[in-house]
Amino acid sequence: MLVGCTGGDVSTPSSTTTRASAPPTSTTSSGSSPGGPVTPSTSAAATFTATGSPVPPLPPGLPPLFDDDVSSANVPSGALVPLKTEVTGTWFGTTSEGEAIVVAWQVPGDDPFRLARGFAVWRRFDDGGAPWRPVFGAAWAAKRGLLAITGLTAEVTGDASDDAIVELETGGSGGCARWLVMDLARGEIVWDDEGCDRRIEPHTGPIGLLVTEAVYEPGDPHCCPSAFRETVWTYEHDDRWNVASERVIET
Repeated sequence: MLVGCTGGDVSTPSSTTTRASAPPTSTTSSGSSPGGPVTPSTSAAATFTATGSPVPPLPPGLPPLFDDDVSSANVPSGALVPLKTEVTGTWFGTTSEGEAIVVAWQVPGDDPFRLARGFAVWRRFDDGGAPWRPVFGAAWAAKRGLLAITGLTAEVTGDASDDAIVELETGGSGGCARWLVMDLARGEIVWDDEGCDRRIEPHTGPIGLLVTEAVYEPGDPHCCPSAFRETVWTYEHDDRWNVASERVIET
């Protein structure tokens, strides 16, 4: 369900993006639109990228390596997160640069709605260094109100290499969230979008992202939007996303 009934709105980290094509003009729930290139904001979240750096900057406490040369299925997820944290999700991918693991964690606490959380992307290398090394990491303090980090891996950029869609759940009356799409081979964010009353998932034919959003007309109660808009975005390999198709489905 796109329309949720959870607690009050929680502020989320944001970043500035540019758009490759004109945005839809119908009325939807609030939120930014995707684009690229993307520069993560470090004012609201401790976000780090490691592309091109032999020793990537990482969130505090994240291990710098895992030294056993084993397949992703045999890497213990607890070895990939900071000490004194709990693993909350693990997702596997196969990329043009080797196997990849996306792992999310939380710091235990008494209030499940105010826990420090984070996630990291690890990749398997065959360059003579440590076999497993993190190529991206991000962490949010408990005061940010992040409710959960969930994800999946799929090919969405058209390069025959797995990517990851990471959802940072922030709650609110519309099931609000921030979505990051990670190019796992590069360890980079290629999509950064946030909003409410929407869902973002992989699309095939063409390969890309399917964004489904509630469309509200004046007078619509929040439970019952007049329609849903489905937009397919495709990646153009120059850090730009274009609209491949769009349709509005009346309810």
